[in-house]
Amino acid sequence: MMHGSGHIMRGFGHGFMANGQYGSIGLIFFACHLIFLLGIIVLAIVLIRRHGSKVRLMQKQNDPALLILRERYALGEIETEEFNQRNLDLSPNPSAVKS
Repeated sequence: MMHGSGHIMRGFGHGFMANGQYGSIGLIFFACHLIFLLGIIVLAIVLIRRHGSKVRLMQKQNDPALLILRERYALGEIETEEFNQRNLDLSPNPSAVKS
């Protein structure tokens, strides 16, 4: 006489379910989904940082004060030393300014 459900797989016959719960297979799928989501988040952060630095660089290059400074330097109105000092003064990045 057979006890239980009588399935050959002894409770694992319904999509790898054991007694209504996902066994170790469920933990593996959960870990895979978690790793996948973390990978997407890391990729998004990397892309945002790269794109953000390009945007800041373009804003610096298109700054009207820097454009005028470059034009004055190109026309020979100011010397190299003055150009470099003013370029540092106009730099939006405080770490680029030398003390």
